[in-house]
Amino acid sequence: MRITSIVEALVQCGATPEMILCAVRAAEAGQQSGIDKRRASDRERQQRRRAHVTSQVVTATDGVPLSDKERSPAPPKEINSPDNTQTLAPRRPVPGGRRATRLPEQFEPDRDFAARLGFGAAQVELELEKFRDYWTAKSGRDAAKLDWLATWRNRMRNAARPRKDHRPQAPPRESAFARHQRECRQAIERELNGNLGNDDLINKPIFDLEPGDYRAH
Repeated sequence: MRITSIVEALVQCGATPEMILCAVRAAEAGQQSGIDKRRASDRERQQRRRAHVTSQVVTATDGVPLSDKERSPAPPKEINSPDNTQTLAPRRPVPGGRRATRLPEQFEPDRDFAARLGFGAAQVELELEKFRDYWTAKSGRDAAKLDWLATWRNRMRNAARPRKDHRPQAPPRESAFARHQRECRQAIERELNGNLGNDDLINKPIFDLEPGDYRAH
């Protein structure tokens, strides 16, 4: 029973403060006794479980207790490098013993190759400047090459390819209002041209209607 319920019952019965204090102390003592009993019971249950496990180990080994490693085998050890990182697989050797490098500062291209492709001296210098700026600014693994002369030749081959002509842009689409104006103008022109043979229209001025708004206002 909760202590607050006991206090409320005693207050309703008109108990004195001394009686309420005694009742609270008795209730707390009973709760502590219950806690102590549960702890003792838990200790006894754990001791019985340990004794049962020990007896099973002794029975399974015919009286010879298992070692610590046999009871709980350790997980396999991780292979770590001295800096506590995973050891990486060795890189495959590059044929010829060469290693990829970034573009050298004093790189000199094969100008004769560019001339055979039809580039002039000024065009070669312009392409070389763009080539150096591109590969100097590029980052990552792709920025390193084994053969920079071969990279230069490939760039010049691509630059020598003729560019595809751009398709001509389609004329602007005629709106519905513009089409209506054009049809009205054509109809009026046909009427005027068809009446040119009449005597009453021979001496009348003929004019050409410009595109405009023929709607009634």
